[in-house]
Amino acid sequence: MKFIDCSACIGKGGINRRIVNHENYIVTEKVSEPETAAELLAEMDYCGVDEAILYHQAMIDVSAQYGNGLLENELKSDKSKRLRGTITVLPSISDAGFDVADIQKKVRELNLAGVRAFPHNNRFMLDKVTCGDLLDYLTQSKLPLYLTPADGWEHIFAVLKEFPKLTVIITNYGLWGSDRYFYPLARAYKNVHIDTGDFQVIRGLEAFVGKFGSERLLFGTNYPMDNMGGPIAALLGAKISLADKENIAHGNIERILGGVAG
Repeated sequence: MKFIDCSACIGKGGINRRIVNHENYIVTEKVSEPETAAELLAEMDYCGVDEAILYHQAMIDVSAQYGNGLLENELKSDKSKRLRGTITVLPSISDAGFDVADIQKKVRELNLAGVRAFPHNNRFMLDKVTCGDLLDYLTQSKLPLYLTPADGWEHIFAVLKEFPKLTVIITNYGLWGSDRYFYPLARAYKNVHIDTGDFQVIRGLEAFVGKFGSERLLFGTNYPMDNMGGPIAALLGAKISLADKENIAHGNIERILGGVAG
């Protein structure tokens, strides 16, 4: 089975990895971290992952600009063409280089698979007042916006209320069950998708597929916060059809990225 990891990370953390375990319960753990794209590819080869969409830890620990630059260098060094990137965005009103035209240029130059926003970490509101130009562009182009509830779910619910057609990928939400958060989002917004990296609860995949179908789940590893083997085992062992497994493993993310408008 072909596996496309919809969300993995490279780069050393500032101290330890910040991992979401339950609601607002945050822990830091020492984990093995791939510093470069080459190290990530080696782990992918070991685990049988064909392609990956990645970001850089420095986007969070240092700054969006610095982390985006490091990621760009790593993507350009990838001769395998198995990796695609996501950059972190900031409000264009306050930060040069984040106008829609700038982002469009980066998407084309680097063949990006989406953008990420960390509004709490970067001290801004992810709403129409602050980011209307960006959010309009993302809605129209169908370029995925990656969001994590590491600092709470409120900004995810809020931005979707204003921009209900956004293509959103929810990632890094912790290994405790989060279905009471993302089930309502999946019901209300047809373009919300869930990265399965943290979705390793017993029969969780089966329950989601039974309620919403398999088209809203994207295989991901959330590596290195999670080991790659866990999400692979959870998907292969799930009591769902082979067609559903193929959708989750690679078909859904291929469909989403195939529908992105320039």
